[in-house]
Amino acid sequence: MSEQDQVIPESNVDSHHQTIMQGGKIEEFADALGRFCRAEGWKKLKDENGEPFRSLRHYVEAKPPFGAGYSGKSGMAKIEAYLSLNPTVKDYFQHCHANCLSDMAQEQGITPAAVSKKEWDDVKGARLAKIIETNPVEAYEEKAAAYVENKERVKPAPRPVSEYAPIRMSYRPTHTYQFAQKLKESVSEVELSLLVDALKSSDLDELVEFEKYYNSAFSALKRAKTDSGWGNGAVRAPEEYSEREPSIKLSKWLADDDENGASQLSLNDELGKIVIVKMSKAGNVKDLVFD
Repeated sequence: MSEQDQVIPESNVDSHHQTIMQGGKIEEFADALGRFCRAEGWKKLKDENGEPFRSLRHYVEAKPPFGAGYSGKSGMAKIEAYLSLNPTVKDYFQHCHANCLSDMAQEQGITPAAVSKKEWDDVKGARLAKIIETNPVEAYEEKAAAYVENKERVKPAPRPVSEYAPIRMSYRPTHTYQFAQKLKESVSEVELSLLVDALKSSDLDELVEFEKYYNSAFSALKRAKTDSGWGNGAVRAPEEYSEREPSIKLSKWLADDDENGASQLSLNDELGKIVIVKMSKAGNVKDLVFD
């Protein structure tokens, strides 16, 4: 936490309080509420009786000019809507609120759920408070620590999306021709030919196993055609291979590379070999070899 965040002047708390009361632009509201929570501003303001607010929720529901003026379920719903565009602040706000429930429960010697029922009808807050009570460090770090430290956690990269959309269709024995029509509309002639050949094959189990390795190898080849290349060594396919696409029907296993303990799969098209892919028995690509 920076020194600036450790000591936040009372005037700043009051400024955030004014912004929260007035509402206004969602971005300004979220920023003010986040900074107010970080400074535990409700502890530095007093209610209409001249007493410090007992919790964040009491501050939120108290009437202006003392509190924020968002009372009841509609008030909390409005805050949730304001913070929906800033998930980090929303998480931190919920944790601050749940921490208050947990603290009040300890002071009164009862459970967070009992406090929630007594103070507000807030099942979600009570559940989160219970999690914080049983494992405070992990629960806090999971949702709020990044905001307290004034930095965003790096979001995981999105999962790659296949360029091929899955085909979903149902088959009933009484609708054979209808099913065939759906297949013709959804699958190319080449793919239909492969499907028919597969149905006729006596080695279908072996083909299923081969297809698994082929798809891993094909995926590695596609990455090798990009600027970033494939693997830690950023292996890139030569320019003359950029337009060539392998066919599963033409590709084949080669003799194993006994020296390196790798199986070798040759990805081929009508012109011949494109790349030799060395693979582990688990189906992981170990190397790409272009001529």
